[in-house]
Amino acid sequence: MTDEGSKLESKKPKLYHFVGLIFLWLIPCFVVWFSSRGAWAFPAVWVNNLLLTFTLPDIVHSFDSAGPQALLTTHFGELDGDIVSARLAGYRLAFPINTRILSYSLPFYAALHFATETTAGAGTGGNNYLKFGKGLLILYPLLILGMISINLKNLMLGLGGAFVESGSAAGSAIAMMYQLSTLMIPPLAPILIWAWQSKDSPLLQQFLTKSRT
Repeated sequence: MTDEGSKLESKKPKLYHFVGLIFLWLIPCFVVWFSSRGAWAFPAVWVNNLLLTFTLPDIVHSFDSAGPQALLTTHFGELDGDIVSARLAGYRLAFPINTRILSYSLPFYAALHFATETTAGAGTGGNNYLKFGKGLLILYPLLILGMISINLKNLMLGLGGAFVESGSAAGSAIAMMYQLSTLMIPPLAPILIWAWQSKDSPLLQQFLTKSRT
């Protein structure tokens, strides 16, 4: 190999370097996310409140954020083991959720994105942040969908027949949406968005070339 070829080879991004940068970026990204106490999930909570109170006005009273927790309150209560109106029960049934079980996709995506930009030597230019913003615009609707699925699951299990019969087609659809939104989408969506945005990067092109040989 010539000296020029050696120089070109040395300039190619290394996979181990990229993996190391991911772990380095994960630390500040997750520290910022965790210390924000649910602030990153607030837009999704706010949209959920609008959607649920509009589509289920006789069931959902409100969905509010309280730090990393969000609380779904209903128009129902429980009296002697029966689901009754909140006025008759004297209180409202409420279902808390931990928004962090969904919103961790945001710092995960951020670590992948900035590790790629650092490896490629792209710096922190405007195009870098524009691409990052576009990625967040895709993740937030998925975060909203995930919260909706958890809330519907809680309503189905907590209210039973007052909401929907668990054996119905609607109950099966809610269960499936819940599984996908909590187990599959949060870890996979950031990777898929990153791969799509980085498909032309030297790092990914080099990795794909080696995988074909």
